[in-house]
Amino acid sequence: MLTRIDHIGIACFDLDKTVEFYRATYGFEVFHSEVNEEQGVREAMLKINDTSDGGASYLQLLEPTREDSTVAKWLAKNGEGVHHIAFGTADVDAEAADIKDKGVRVLYEEPRRGSMGSRITFLHPKDCHGVLTELVTSAPVESPEH
Repeated sequence: MLTRIDHIGIACFDLDKTVEFYRATYGFEVFHSEVNEEQGVREAMLKINDTSDGGASYLQLLEPTREDSTVAKWLAKNGEGVHHIAFGTADVDAEAADIKDKGVRVLYEEPRRGSMGSRITFLHPKDCHGVLTELVTSAPVESPEH
């Protein structure tokens, strides 16, 4: 069962500049930042609010760290903007299997490590009305890590 919008991923050319825009314009602060070498991105998670299931909703700002990363290729084609939407679930494996049984292509055979120690997989945008969709099982979060 999907429990919340976990985050909205926004691709950007300059992470620091984009973080400053969201801080100055909306007052959002960086809750967590990291480099994900596997995905070739530097990212910042801006916490929007806590949710009733014990999770939270975020904006995830993504800057590519190498030209062959998926986000770099997406930016070259589309420019800055909304890259994907992510839904939270207690069990990414079961949720992905259920959705796959409904005819939607799941992009990873096995979930991978995502932001803040989460487990993630993606659904093919052509099967989701043009929207790259991520499924996320969050790791327990006790305090912000920068």
